[in-house]
Amino acid sequence: MYALFSFAISILLQPLSWLLMLLVALAFCQHQKWRTRLTWITLVVALIFTNPWLHHTVSNAWEPEPLGIDELTMPFDDAIVLGGFTRLYATPTDRLHLGGDANRFTQAIELYHLGKVKRLVFVSGGRTTTDPPLIEADLAARTAERFGVPSEAIVALPTSRNTHENAEEYRDFVEKNGSSNTDQRRLLITSAFHARRAEACFRKAGIDVTVFATDHRTERDHSDRRLSLFNTVLPSPGTMLSWGALFREWFGLAVYRVRGWI
Repeated sequence: MYALFSFAISILLQPLSWLLMLLVALAFCQHQKWRTRLTWITLVVALIFTNPWLHHTVSNAWEPEPLGIDELTMPFDDAIVLGGFTRLYATPTDRLHLGGDANRFTQAIELYHLGKVKRLVFVSGGRTTTDPPLIEADLAARTAERFGVPSEAIVALPTSRNTHENAEEYRDFVEKNGSSNTDQRRLLITSAFHARRAEACFRKAGIDVTVFATDHRTERDHSDRRLSLFNTVLPSPGTMLSWGALFREWFGLAVYRVRGWI
């Protein structure tokens, strides 16, 4: 039921779904007055949610600035790497298949090899329905070891299903292992669009973290960026999907507030 609800919400919060529903309504509408209204609404939805400049502006305001590696002057005890970066049903299953948010995994390994973090903690209960299941945290831990991270510097926490549970599972782990003292330095690695909710969940669980945001949805503004026809006016179909990710995140943030998880 939870998976079905999540799927339905994901569809309903996607501007591409709105556009398709409007086109279907337009195709079946016989009333001329309503056809005119639907036509204008469809055009407005298409223009707004395919406009790259508008999405760039909103995303830049929402996502935290990336933290430079050189800014990590002292090593962190743990790098907490949240899941969602793998394609669990991809084959063959003897290796890790990275998805769209792969930088949270690759940059965590890079930070370890640069001496910026002492331990990688993969927190994700994402799994397949196969027997036996493929579990994201375990796959990530195995692959990190293949990439040269020693096993004693890797922890897999494979039971939590969402960000709230991620924070609680990590808190339970550090309390059980006697490492919950306040002088521990922890780096939370997750996608930029998800960073606000993730940080709030961990702070609610009593875990103080520094956010290391990855996989920003748009280019960050910099001095040599120039406005052009391509990034201000011309429609970008993929922008609709990026809006959907933002809307789902905002909806999730609202749900977490209502449930008292942040």
